[in-house]
Amino acid sequence: MHRCISEQMIALLEDGIVPWHISWGCSGIPSNLLTKRPYRGINVLLLAAKGYHRNYFLTEHQIERIGAFVCKGQKQHIIVDGIGFRSLRLYEVYNIEQCGDIPKILVPRCPQQNSPIKKCKKVIEGVKHCPRLVLGDTIPSYNLSEDIITMPSMRYFASHKEYFDEFFKQLVAATKHWARLDRHDDSLLEQFVPEIMATEELVIEIGSWYLRSYTDIEVKRHCDDKYIRHWMDMFKKNLLLAFEAAEIAQKAVDYILGQSFDEKEAIDYVEDEMLPF
Repeated sequence: MHRCISEQMIALLEDGIVPWHISWGCSGIPSNLLTKRPYRGINVLLLAAKGYHRNYFLTEHQIERIGAFVCKGQKQHIIVDGIGFRSLRLYEVYNIEQCGDIPKILVPRCPQQNSPIKKCKKVIEGVKHCPRLVLGDTIPSYNLSEDIITMPSMRYFASHKEYFDEFFKQLVAATKHWARLDRHDDSLLEQFVPEIMATEELVIEIGSWYLRSYTDIEVKRHCDDKYIRHWMDMFKKNLLLAFEAAEIAQKAVDYILGQSFDEKEAIDYVEDEMLPF
């Protein structure tokens, strides 16, 4: 299962696609069309990277149930069942753009777009136990021992979007603190264990990507071959990396956005088929 996930991540990188750089934006967070439940963890990353105009998906069973069909030649997308609450297995979904005869009444209208800057400010203002913010002339950083985020003034950034992008990274890093998710291990970090450092780096990348998408901010990123090769190597060495980092990032985002996740409510029944989202 983890090998399948890693192979998908590597395949995207080989095509020059860095999943955590592809904002879902106005396409909406990848969700199941019938339940309207957003997918979580690695599933969000994999499905958003496909670049569909509307990010609504269905299983083949659900497609048949609503009287629709999968268009000839369309390939299924493989995602993970059971993130965080049940035994893991793979299952298949299709985007609504891959299907015919989808009842229009089932597809929600595109949401009205609000000011991205206002959204960003609202996210930051809503964080429980937010770290202390200090203005400085140095690069953006988070100090775990003092629980302080240091950010340069907004005028040092090319745009408001770049400022908030960096702020989001520090917020995700700050979820390590014991007063929030308490997910740090000083003994391992002090040894600069490559696997631990790669996981934390990816958690921050995925978490800030989620928050950028959530607030509708687009930040152009330059990725050279060295950057892409680095992550391809990491995914080849550690088959758990993508899955675990995405799951930790999801918990960090849940904390920042004040979202709750009830594992029991996350299981939906569609014609006796149990589908978690």
